[in-house]
Amino acid sequence: MSRSTFVSHDREAFLKGQLSAIQKALNKIEAPLKQKHARALIVGTHREKSAGFFWNHVARIQLEKHPVLTWKFCHLLHKLLRDGHSSVVKDSYKYISRIKQLAAFWQHLHNPGFGVCNTSYAKMLVRRLTFLTNHPTIPGNLTLTANELTSLITGDINDTFQLAVEMLDEMDELMTLQAVAYDCVESMRFSSLIPQGQCLLAPLILVILDTSKFYDYLVKIIFKLHAALPADVLSGHRQRFNQLFVKVKKFYEDASKMQFFKYQASIPPIPQNPPDFLVATEFNSYQTPHAYLKGEELDNVSSGDTQSNADDSTTIIDLNFDDSASMVAGNSAANMPSNFNTLFHSIPEPPAQDDRDIQIANLQREIEEMKNGRQRIINEAKNRFDQYENRVSQAQSEIDFHKNLVDEQKEEVSRLKAATQEVQIHAQNANVEEYEKKVQAQETKFNKMREIYNKLREDHIKTLTEMGSAKNSNMDLQEQLAKKEEKLKGNVSDFDELNGQLAKSQIEIENYQSQLNDLVSEKEQALAGSKQTHDNEINQLFRGICEGSITVLKNNKDSLNNASSITYPSHLVLEQYEQLEGLLDNFKSRLEDSNSITTKAQIAALSTELSHAMAEILMNTASAAYTSSIEHFEPVYEECSQTTQFSINFFEALKKPNLSEANAAFLKMKSGYWNLKNKCEKLPSAATDVSAEEVGSQLEEEMTRMDKAIRAAVEAIEALQQKSKDNNRGVKLEVNSKILETCNDLMNSIQILIMKSRDVQQEIVMSGRGSGSPKDFYKKNHQWTEGLLSAAQAVGVQARVLVASADGVITETGKHEHLIVAATQLAGSIAQLFVSSRVKSDKDSHKLAELGIAVKSVNKCTANVVAATKSGQKTLNDEKLLDFTHLSLHEAKKEEMESQVRTLELEAELQRERSKLSQLRKQHYHMASLVAAENNNPGK
Repeated sequence: MSRSTFVSHDREAFLKGQLSAIQKALNKIEAPLKQKHARALIVGTHREKSAGFFWNHVARIQLEKHPVLTWKFCHLLHKLLRDGHSSVVKDSYKYISRIKQLAAFWQHLHNPGFGVCNTSYAKMLVRRLTFLTNHPTIPGNLTLTANELTSLITGDINDTFQLAVEMLDEMDELMTLQAVAYDCVESMRFSSLIPQGQCLLAPLILVILDTSKFYDYLVKIIFKLHAALPADVLSGHRQRFNQLFVKVKKFYEDASKMQFFKYQASIPPIPQNPPDFLVATEFNSYQTPHAYLKGEELDNVSSGDTQSNADDSTTIIDLNFDDSASMVAGNSAANMPSNFNTLFHSIPEPPAQDDRDIQIANLQREIEEMKNGRQRIINEAKNRFDQYENRVSQAQSEIDFHKNLVDEQKEEVSRLKAATQEVQIHAQNANVEEYEKKVQAQETKFNKMREIYNKLREDHIKTLTEMGSAKNSNMDLQEQLAKKEEKLKGNVSDFDELNGQLAKSQIEIENYQSQLNDLVSEKEQALAGSKQTHDNEINQLFRGICEGSITVLKNNKDSLNNASSITYPSHLVLEQYEQLEGLLDNFKSRLEDSNSITTKAQIAALSTELSHAMAEILMNTASAAYTSSIEHFEPVYEECSQTTQFSINFFEALKKPNLSEANAAFLKMKSGYWNLKNKCEKLPSAATDVSAEEVGSQLEEEMTRMDKAIRAAVEAIEALQQKSKDNNRGVKLEVNSKILETCNDLMNSIQILIMKSRDVQQEIVMSGRGSGSPKDFYKKNHQWTEGLLSAAQAVGVQARVLVASADGVITETGKHEHLIVAATQLAGSIAQLFVSSRVKSDKDSHKLAELGIAVKSVNKCTANVVAATKSGQKTLNDEKLLDFTHLSLHEAKKEEMESQVRTLELEAELQRERSKLSQLRKQHYHMASLVAAENNNPGK
């Protein structure tokens, strides 16, 4: 195989390994980023001296698909910026817009958990890239030698001032990231010992390393600035640093309590109080905090990173296993000097401390470093033993390969010797010189193969030697393992003691369980008492609703004498009887199962609707009888009075606990309404009814006007929504938005109902006209058509009233009650349109079923409008409640008397308004009949 082919295969294998590492590192699994994948990509940037391959592949990944994918990408990029090649910063800065796009995406998405964390992490990376680009002398891992830091801050004082500001900004971003990550872990109730929690907490290890560096540099830079600038100029620096000091100290203390961080990193101690920058001698007692990863040496990391930035032409990865290097690695963390104290030549050396304190501090530090060094040596020995075993197995396979190769070469030599003999035999009859050249070439090839065999033999011997040293290391590790086993035996007694404590804890748990059972029984008793109180309140409310229904019917009975002053068509009354039939059937089904509290609540809700429907239909029946013929009015009036009394008797019986009387009263009341219906069907047609000849065309025109009115109402409500957003804020905006949204939903459902109603009408016309035209059908069924016409007119008028009422609520020129009444009346007009459409439709019609679903949707939306209006009114009224705590005794009594007077005035006004409402209804029905008569006879 040629050298170029070997290089090509090696390059292809390298790219495949990089691609596999990216794909394995960036996944959706909630687990921390695997170090081997990150390490492979870091090595790849040093080999390529660029991060181009990484970004070319990542740019094709849709990181917005999953929040965990974005979180791992940010973690991986953070590692590459710290430990990768120096050109990673420059290559990554080209894609800073992509990182900003990720931050904006998760910020606008408002996704809790990883979404908020991704926004904070992406913003931190954007600021880090900008910082490293503006200061190319600072490496990605932020490690500077004493000379480098001195040259960085001994230039223009303005540049040093700005550098301190930028470092403070970096610290703010890092503290925001750790706070967001902690909040996410707490909100999701993750532990640091499970993969989900470690996935969120893993990047904070890098935050610890970065903040320790920035903290150290900021202390030294701010002391330097105070030596050159007045203290007042740097008050902002001191204030920001003190705030960050509190956050960093809390962060380190919280992290040191978590097992996850204890195993991963060494967290430096922070003093109790921040340094006083106004006192120059404070710097003499300052100690540089050192944070490093467990299992990695400070010297090696520092020198490796510095080398990657200082000399890009050298390779920082050395795969040769050297025993002397391992010896240095074991002791380097304990012997790393701190050179930053030589930065400031203008500051004197710190005064000598007490020898005993220094000795105690040194001994404690040496003990800690010896513990860490011993753990690192054990881990390194295990790793090297595994590596040696791998190399031995690899060398054994190479030896087997070379043995086979030597056997093949021997066979080749034998074949060449035989060929040489044949050449000698044929040399007598051929060109001897040519055969001698071939023989020399074969001998040369044989000598080369022998050299290769000797080289392989030497490599085999070398491998065996390394294997012997690995066995010796293994024996040392086995001795250490025996010592650990002896220590484990000593822990058995501790385990027995813990078992005793566990038994004691179990006894305490049993005591707590008994207490918990007592508390549960007390809770059940309290719930039973609360349920009884709740049932009593519902029964009392139920009786109050029945009293209200009786009051409505009694008032209506007193108003029946005024029925002769109202004009009302008889066919509309018949449609109302159809609606009343559905209400009575629904009420009967609820009445049969009235033992449960839920059913009583449903009966209470239906009672109000039923009483108002009865009052309206009794008044309209009497008016229709008087409109049709005066001679029919008297018997119908008597029947209405009698049926009203039946209804009052029913609600009186409904208040009683025993519902047997209510069932009998219900049947008697229902028969009274059916008698009234039969009499209404026998009433003659009114003289003011719509002309049968023109009713069809008028219906089409009115349906068109109704559609326009509904569309105009929808547009008006949308305009009101925009107007409310522009003029209102806070609770007022929230209340108005909810009301207008429910109104908009009501209009949309009404549009759907009108469309379904047209479909039902067309189906009725197509099935009933026979060979005639639609106009003939309308003319033939002019009473049914007149009902549709009246309903369409009512829907259009009520839609405009609803918009006006909503406008009044938004602009505070109207009342919320107006909007509730408008929505209820609009729903009633829609119900009239539905009843008119249902009269002649087939009961099994699919379009009629769809129309019924649309009606239910309108009723639901109407209920939502009423509920939203009442809720909004209550919310606004709650805001306006007065605070009476400042009133004296005399003032409170005076306010109480004034409130009682106002209550009496409002009750009298309410009674007057009810009378006014009754008269307005009468006048409305009368005027509606007159307008209908004028529209039907325009020429008269």
